[in-house]
Amino acid sequence: MIETRLQQLIDALNVSVLEFARQLGERRGEKVYHILHGRLKPRYDTLEKILAAYPQVNGDWLLRGEGLMFRQLNSPSAAITTEERLRNMEFLLFQLNERMALLQATNDQLRADVALLGHNKQYDL
Repeated sequence: MIETRLQQLIDALNVSVLEFARQLGERRGEKVYHILHGRLKPRYDTLEKILAAYPQVNGDWLLRGEGLMFRQLNSPSAAITTEERLRNMEFLLFQLNERMALLQATNDQLRADVALLGHNKQYDL
């Protein structure tokens, strides 16, 4: 969900919600807090402001959760730091672990279903 990605971005940037909101031109952090807590969905102009304030952020990741959080830009001032690359790797590992857990749970359920079918088949004879 976008609010989760927004919180991950704020954490990765190591800024407060208020500082993040101020980078977007907000005087207070209420709007960002409401988005983070699911009370508001970010509007298009808010997403544009995020990408303008933080050009290293990958728009595909922010909008859809696809790719890395940060992207490499040609501008040396916006280049990804080693720390940001490590954060990207940590995030990707986290995503892979979540997917592995889901696949393991699905596999366990399928095994249980097959075992149950085999058990029921014995009694049909």
